[in-house]
Amino acid sequence: MLTDKFSRIHDYLRISITDKCNLRCTYCCPVDLPKGYFAGKNKMSADEIDYIASVFVKEGVNKIRLTGGEPLVRKDAKEIIQRLSKYPAALVITTNGVYVDEFIDDFKDAGIHSVNVSLDSLKREKNYSITQRDEFERV
Repeated sequence: MLTDKFSRIHDYLRISITDKCNLRCTYCCPVDLPKGYFAGKNKMSADEIDYIASVFVKEGVNKIRLTGGEPLVRKDAKEIIQRLSKYPAALVITTNGVYVDEFIDDFKDAGIHSVNVSLDSLKREKNYSITQRDEFERV
């Protein structure tokens, strides 16, 4: 069991599987962000993510949350989801919702029962002004 110096139990692991996103939210990607800012950044492989998760699960983690950027833009997101589904831990995901329809069967197969959709506004125009993309209806 993982505990800190204040005897708090830590049984929840958050893994950011990418820093990339399909939206260009003004709070994440300001207009003065240099072109190619995210290019060439190191990221963990699916094997490394699987290994890290196995270590934490052995130490008592019972919930794993996948995040990003936008985790569903990662080319091997389906593989990562499938690999992490083998652990005795609740697998959950935070997404902007744009690609959920393409992954819903994978979510079901992996036993994901919790999907946190981050939506910046319930007003289409406001959402567009923040995300710089017109994906409101799709989400």
